[in-house]
Amino acid sequence: MLRTRPRPRLFFALLLPFAARLPLPAGAAETIAHPTSVLVVGTDDTVIRPLLARLTDTATASRGAWTTWSGRFGRRTVALTRSEGDPLNAVAATVLAIRRHAPALVLILGPCRAHDPALRPGDVVVSERFAPFDGMISPPATLGAGSDALTWKKRPHLMLAPGEKEASTDYLPADTAALRLALALPLAPTRLVPGTLGSAHQVNQEADRIAWLRTQWKTSTEDGESAHVAGAAALLGVPAIGLRVVEGSGAQAAAAGLAFLEAAP
Repeated sequence: MLRTRPRPRLFFALLLPFAARLPLPAGAAETIAHPTSVLVVGTDDTVIRPLLARLTDTATASRGAWTTWSGRFGRRTVALTRSEGDPLNAVAATVLAIRRHAPALVLILGPCRAHDPALRPGDVVVSERFAPFDGMISPPATLGAGSDALTWKKRPHLMLAPGEKEASTDYLPADTAALRLALALPLAPTRLVPGTLGSAHQVNQEADRIAWLRTQWKTSTEDGESAHVAGAAALLGVPAIGLRVVEGSGAQAAAAGLAFLEAAP
């Protein structure tokens, strides 16, 4: 039976089945022989390059537009891929990398913009949870009546589970053990602040709009893809943690990621 009205879903839940069916290169196994300790999903090359420089026994694999690098970081195996700061690229890259490398944890790195006015440039916000805030419903209005985004309502996301079951959610949890580890990293004088990493393919610069988003989703920060990466990982049963640097650089995000990898058991 056809549905009479659309039902909200996470867009990455719609993309996931297609990305998951993408074939791997000829001769490639579904996963590597020894599953990877950590998959790092970095925003761009400025985040990935310093990490790649620390790997030994490196290997590269490509599929379509997406590349993963893997190697050893001390006694651990690590894989790297880029999100490009865009949710569509991020979901595809994450799914393909999880299929190939079977990580125990996904580490999400990059800069961000603050929603919480108490945050300062350079702060590293550690995900207690992730909030994809791109689902919204506007009230009816006639042509010429104008548009007021502050009157819009949240559109809950429905996470898919085995058996085609759906559960409404506003948040995706971060891994609790990784959260404890991240908050204890030796990054002084950099502040480590626990919070909610909000994500949407948006750049919000209006103070009232940012305050409204923070009221609705309790967001600490805004970026393009953290919650979508965490959502793709969750749908595939892999926990995630995010480290985002407020108004930061790729080098600062990479430094936080290296500290995490060095501290990881």
